[in-house]
Amino acid sequence: MSIHTLSALALAQKLHTGELTVVQALDACYAAIEANNANNFAALCKDTAYARAAELQVRLNAGELRSPLAGVPVAVQDNICTQGIVTEAGSKTLEGYVPPFDAAVIEKIEAADMILLGKTAMDEFAMGSGVCGAAQAVKAGEAPIALGSDTGGELRRAAARRGVFALRPTYGAVSRLGLVAQVSSMDQIGPVARDAADCATLFNIIKGKDERDSTSVETHGSASPAPKACASPNKSPAAAPLPLLDYALPAYDVIACAEAYSNLARYDGIKYGHASDKARNLRETYVLSRGEGFGMEAKKRVMLGHFVLGAAHYEAYYVKAMRARRLIQQALLAALEACDILSAPAGDEAALVSVSLAGLPALALPNGTQLVARPFGEAALFAAAEEFQR
Repeated sequence: MSIHTLSALALAQKLHTGELTVVQALDACYAAIEANNANNFAALCKDTAYARAAELQVRLNAGELRSPLAGVPVAVQDNICTQGIVTEAGSKTLEGYVPPFDAAVIEKIEAADMILLGKTAMDEFAMGSGVCGAAQAVKAGEAPIALGSDTGGELRRAAARRGVFALRPTYGAVSRLGLVAQVSSMDQIGPVARDAADCATLFNIIKGKDERDSTSVETHGSASPAPKACASPNKSPAAAPLPLLDYALPAYDVIACAEAYSNLARYDGIKYGHASDKARNLRETYVLSRGEGFGMEAKKRVMLGHFVLGAAHYEAYYVKAMRARRLIQQALLAALEACDILSAPAGDEAALVSVSLAGLPALALPNGTQLVARPFGEAALFAAAEEFQR
């Protein structure tokens, strides 16, 4: 079996037994990236990767294993901050931005002795699913495993379309420190892999409370040996209907645009972000910098967010959307009282965003399905996924 087709854990085993070296693993990944020429990466980190490979090889040779994935290369989506490495989040407004710090998940994968391959391409601020270099790079064998972000189901949908696994953790299970914010109440970082066990292993590395992120929490919970039968919330005759899914998309659109409007306000051309060289005064600095820096999707969300948060529309739109969000969360939790896991199409927009609104964990499967569990029920998802792989 070629190196670039190995699962992350299989590759790790060969690295830990000395059958392969870290440099050989990197060579295979970079060769696949060059051969495919698919533009799945926004930036490669060859110099730092090979420098770190020499350091890690010494530890591996000495039998010092800091994690089950020690020595394994990992790709990281370009909206996750990496110290000294350009992080642009797919937007012109962040063109050339070099973070002065690492995201919390980067600190954790480095502490686990994994190696950063490069930053994967993405839609601007992850506001869509047209470009998901993390899922495509894993599918194409350019990286054995990756980290991406999921807000309204973008990562899950992309992974299911490409025939790989992707986890959206319970909201708060993984620190968001260093993730370029889009919708702060829904953004989450999760693993992408060709094998469910790889996803579980990387999740165990990156999860946990971070005192620098007030929304992060300690994770608890374990899988049942045999999860109860899955049910689809809007397709299966065995499941009770959830009519509130009809309100999921409208509620998501209002909340997502409102939070995007707030988060993108920092890119004003003065304190942060692209600064237009055509501006002649303060007003033009704001208008031209944001006009040139943002793409069409970001502009649309900023405009709608401004509208729904305005004094004349706040009660009619934002407050109602937040009420709908709570009802959707309650409906999904009620459905999960009857079974351990729900199953829904990973291409169904309402099913995707309802999980994000509720803050529940979900795992996209290669067959186009997503599995949904109770809060902090990731282990149950992985147990069910292992059954799927058999």
